[in-house]
Amino acid sequence: MKKSFKLIVGIATVILFCLMIYSYFIVSGDEIIGVSNITTTSNVVIRKSYLGVTNEQEYLLNANQIEMLKTLILQSDFTRNLSTAVRFNDKDMYTIIIKDSEANVWLNIDCIGNEWISIANQFNGKHLRINNPNWKKTLEEIILLSN
Repeated sequence: MKKSFKLIVGIATVILFCLMIYSYFIVSGDEIIGVSNITTTSNVVIRKSYLGVTNEQEYLLNANQIEMLKTLILQSDFTRNLSTAVRFNDKDMYTIIIKDSEANVWLNIDCIGNEWISIANQFNGKHLRINNPNWKKTLEEIILLSN
């Protein structure tokens, strides 16, 4: 009886440890501080640029686009990267700036195409790998509605 109890406790401990590691490395969109506060009255701008090119395009989002962006973030998940530097192939760069008239800028998300995001003052400044294969496509669809 004692051996089976120790075995059950040991297995439960290993499972709990694995779940803790998994929950640390996998970040859901609702874990990003400030996303739940995005409203259709927020001032949301997406700046698009290309690596090595100095000019950038800026898109001010309307209420529908803001809802689409919020949904994209909340329905995506990301993987923490422990390194301070990341390698990437995509040359499209996006900066999502979300602010209110009272609170000023309260969420700033830098994206490297469909590969990485970085959020100022969150996740120790580390990049998060985007696990949503439609991230960039959806961002582009949101931007296209601005035209």
